[in-house]
Amino acid sequence: MLDIYICEDVEKQRAFVEKHIDNYCAIKNLDAAIALSSSNPTEILQHFRASQNPALFFLDIDLKAEINGIELARRVREHDEHGQPVFIVFLTTHIEMTMMTFQYRLEALDFIAKDSPENIKIKISECIDIALKRHIANAQSKTIKINVDDKIIILDMDEIICVETTHVRHKLRLHTKNRAMEFNAELKTIEEQLDERFIRCHKSYIINKNKIKTINKNDNTVTMEDNNICSVSRSGRKLLLFANL
Repeated sequence: MLDIYICEDVEKQRAFVEKHIDNYCAIKNLDAAIALSSSNPTEILQHFRASQNPALFFLDIDLKAEINGIELARRVREHDEHGQPVFIVFLTTHIEMTMMTFQYRLEALDFIAKDSPENIKIKISECIDIALKRHIANAQSKTIKINVDDKIIILDMDEIICVETTHVRHKLRLHTKNRAMEFNAELKTIEEQLDERFIRCHKSYIINKNKIKTINKNDNTVTMEDNNICSVSRSGRKLLLFANL
């Protein structure tokens, strides 16, 4: 999931950008959504720090707040602790200030002039597409694609905590730290796509061995990082043993 942040102090302009992004992501079935839209740069920064998703920022330069958009971008770069891709786009009437972004080494993806509404829409759409493509390319060697409803979701394998069967035939449930998704597939098919960090610990469960919280030998279960409890079969116990857990 690509988190999108909007920081714009003019309410009408912020609403315009929000509406276009919501519509564009929905129409194109993109694995992206607005995580937070606010006039307050501190709120934006706090939310970003608490997330581990890749992020795309649309920032006004003149925020009429304690800090401007350039300083907010600098702090975003400074506090990018999770190693996920971060993309920054400036929405501004102050194109002359763009040189400052090079001074601070902010690596802006684009500068969008607040001129015609149609041009703003086109440029925002292009930035979303570019950010998603670069994120996918960055994680291509360790991703898995699943079809959820009408969307193709591309997940970094490291985000996956476990995959389990459901009561519905051929329907699986995949758990990450922030969400659970149900989709049609066979557990064996998913197992073949995952790498060595995943263990088929039971006929109904595949777990990420790096996301195990505790191993419960008495009841043959493991508790995962998200507190999901997964059953472990006899052969699954051997796999856990060989994995040095």
